[in-house]
Amino acid sequence: MRRPAMIPFISKKRCWILAPLVYAVIWASSAFGAEILIPPLSARPGQSIDIPILIDEVDNLAGVKLVMTYDPKILTYKKGTKTKETDSLMHIVNDKKPGVLIVVMAGARGIRGKAFPILTLTFDVKEGLKGNHTAAISITEVQLMSDQLKDIKCTVKTSPITISP
Repeated sequence: MRRPAMIPFISKKRCWILAPLVYAVIWASSAFGAEILIPPLSARPGQSIDIPILIDEVDNLAGVKLVMTYDPKILTYKKGTKTKETDSLMHIVNDKKPGVLIVVMAGARGIRGKAFPILTLTFDVKEGLKGNHTAAISITEVQLMSDQLKDIKCTVKTSPITISP
């Protein structure tokens, strides 16, 4: 009796080997979730600069907590404003300690979208800076939450602000 021809690549043994690999790839793609990012920007001394805090993709975002640091010798925080995408969320920016911002946003219903700003921070660049400088806004803590009170996994990517006369 002749056995039916099998696809040479997929045997029972190879299925047992490949199954965990396929599962790991699917898990890894869902495990990293959203990405918060600050794009590279440039400014001049004495200028005001708007810095968007972007998210690449999110589904059902109802809560945000960001702790950020910046150099108060170069930048002076002025304000933080919601965007049209996050208008349904309330927000508070704690700026009591120069060099540290704590942003909290929350809403009863989650929002969704791709590649949009969740917040715009406005800073003044100190006047009288000589030469070229770079200023970084570091996101040291991030927590995203759905309206089901489940954590949304997130990575962070920040780029510096180049300051030149």
